[in-house]
Amino acid sequence: MFSLQKYPPKKDLVRAISVQTGYMVQHQGPNHCVLTYLAQVDPRGSLPKWVVNKSSLFLAPKAMKKINKACLKYPEWKQRHNKGYKPWLFPEQTTLPMIPLCELSIQRADSLENIDESCLPETQERDSD
Repeated sequence: MFSLQKYPPKKDLVRAISVQTGYMVQHQGPNHCVLTYLAQVDPRGSLPKWVVNKSSLFLAPKAMKKINKACLKYPEWKQRHNKGYKPWLFPEQTTLPMIPLCELSIQRADSLENIDESCLPETQERDSD
């Protein structure tokens, strides 16, 4: 979890909680793989559970279709765009900001229900983070 002091609440926004999120790619032979996407998220706020559950029925499949479409075009695209750039294989190529490990912590899912940010100051501007 990010430091709450470094990333304070913002006016008119609700901080969602990503309990567990990830992709798993399993090789299934030449030119074939299975992609599994897992997301356990609590959007918090006042959204009814049925709205959250219903939206996941079309948001996840829509994302998978877009990923599939991009994957089919990737070999051709990669030939035209920086063939040697592979930060997933070579972390030293990463240009994204790194989060110091000391700012992260493991939390049990049941402890996430008790996060109270009501005493933290809000920021007025919306960053594009």
